[in-house]
Amino acid sequence: MAKKGDTTKRGNGRGSVRRLPSGRYQWRATVELPSGEVQRVSGTVATKTEAEEALSQVRTDARRGQFAVTPATTLKEYVLAWHELRRDGQAAKYSHSQRNMIETHIIPSLGGRKIANITPRDLEAFYAGLAHRDERREEKLGKPLSDSMKRQVHNILRQMFAEAVRHGDLIRNPADVARPKYTREAAQDDTSKAWTEEEAASFYRVARQDRRGVAFCFMLSTGMRIGETLGLRWENVELESGLVHIREALVSLSGKAHRTTPKTARSRRTIPVTGDALNILKEMPLQVALDREAQGARYVGSDAVFTTSRGLPILPDNVYKLMQDLCKKAGVPYKGTHVLRHSFISIHGQQGKAVEVISAHVGHARPSFTQDRYRTVFQKEREALTLDFLTLTKDSEENA
Repeated sequence: MAKKGDTTKRGNGRGSVRRLPSGRYQWRATVELPSGEVQRVSGTVATKTEAEEALSQVRTDARRGQFAVTPATTLKEYVLAWHELRRDGQAAKYSHSQRNMIETHIIPSLGGRKIANITPRDLEAFYAGLAHRDERREEKLGKPLSDSMKRQVHNILRQMFAEAVRHGDLIRNPADVARPKYTREAAQDDTSKAWTEEEAASFYRVARQDRRGVAFCFMLSTGMRIGETLGLRWENVELESGLVHIREALVSLSGKAHRTTPKTARSRRTIPVTGDALNILKEMPLQVALDREAQGARYVGSDAVFTTSRGLPILPDNVYKLMQDLCKKAGVPYKGTHVLRHSFISIHGQQGKAVEVISAHVGHARPSFTQDRYRTVFQKEREALTLDFLTLTKDSEENA
């Protein structure tokens, strides 16, 4: 029979179990988190069997990127382990962006706090103080973070705390109560994120004549994301049937090209391509032949549909200057490359296409997201909406 105070050790890194004078058992373990940091965890249970099981669970959780929350666990320790565990199931660009948000905004302000002690008031104070920290952008450094970025930071915390509650590590989610306060200017911002049909047509005519600009025309015609378009390979294109299978995306991570899965599960889809968009695809092999002849020994080549003059995939980071130049030449406002997708959705909506059809085509998770975030109501759609009851009454009397 074990005596009070007996300690059972299990070798380096496997923890220990000790019987306390009270008769209960205390277990202790040291685990290495995915971030490389070492976390000491411990607990007290009624029996030795329970202590052994707790040690086993701690080691398993640590391998999976999880660990047991103790009163000493900091938010930094938890959020890094939480993000590491989710990384495999996320698109690379999204995961990279989320990690930057965590390291740039969350950890410097909340990382040292005990996760179990963070309250809704703490989060409200944190949100109110969010400011740009990127020293490479001096014009924004120290200024309040945009509402969009505040929302992204909040979503990370809300999801992280929700998982802690689901695992029984926390009793409640403080991010369910506390939310960022968005600015009055943002609420009143009616700046359109889409081009009108006339603006889109003007841009299309100019971009269609540009060697790399045709990729923008393809995006405007199909509603595909920039990463989906630049990541398109010939093995996923059926020229005869006009079917394009969207299976991957090309993204820039720290200035380097990286192929990844589409942004969401619904993003993995097949779309039919017709009209001039199909003509663009059919013209690409001829363009490759011209590039190969012009470049000679400098030509490299690849299996990408849209390429540089040397046949290499076009890096998403390298198209913004071209987009600005083409917008200026076309006489339309520059709104980033995402204006192409916004315009595709909004113009179809203006023409009466059902939102659920548009949403499925562009690969959104649900039609409500397409309607709320992408559908611009153009000014000319709102014309002649005043109800003239004199005319309505007269028509009613004549039809009686």
